Amino acid sequence: MRLALLAPLLAAGIGLGAVAPAEETRQVWDVRLLGLPVGKMQFAAREASGGYAVRGTFRTGGVGSIVDAGFDLSAAGRLRGGALAPSRYDERIDTGSRSSTVELRYAGGVPRIAGGTVAEEVAADPEALDPAQQGGTVDPLTALWGVLRDRPADSVCRNDVSIFDGQRRSRITMTGREAGENGATTCTGAYTRVAGFSASEMKRQSVYPFAVSYMPAGGAMRATALHVRSSYGAAEMTRD
Repeated sequence: MRLALLAPLLAAGIGLGAVAPAEETRQVWDVRLLGLPVGKMQFAAREASGGYAVRGTFRTGGVGSIVDAGFDLSAAGRLRGGALAPSRYDERIDTGSRSSTVELRYAGGVPRIAGGTVAEEVAADPEALDPAQQGGTVDPLTALWGVLRDRPADSVCRNDVSIFDGQRRSRITMTGREAGENGATTCTGAYTRVAGFSASEMKRQSVYPFAVSYMPAGGAMRATALHVRSSYGAAEMTRD
């Protein structure tokens, strides 16, 4: 599942559209697996006039990196009561051994596969999930950005979204909150595989516990670190 990789692993030249000009938010994250550097993940986003656009990129690099892999994701949509509602999502992933692309478009909150290599895979799979039955879901990048963007202090640990990536359905929930020093807050939760995964994927791991650390910043809470327990080992992202 893409988000299972984005969370533990989630570059320049980022251009965003779909919203009115506004100050661009940029984030750079160092990614480690089992304590070893894996690569850097970068985001650029704009939120204005009731809309949002975000792009996320990742490329491997660091001590012990033997696979040249990465992804380039983009999403845009509307802001509704502080929640992110996507209108489009585009994905390009290269695992080093396999490349895939996805294009999702939304109408009334319901996703539609508009193109990409996944469209052919879904068409050839009689047991594939029906996108028309995935109303109310968001794309993987929108879900991840919803966790990492600056969040209101009173609702920083409230998050419950269902995700559809074109083939599989999953869910992110935040269920715990712990206060630290100097206003720091740690939110705990889990990424859960729900449907569309193979039996071997579900057997290997279906729930990925995670913790996100936030610090006060300009009247909001800013994510500074993300820790995930995955079948690959402990993974972490720390913000530059």
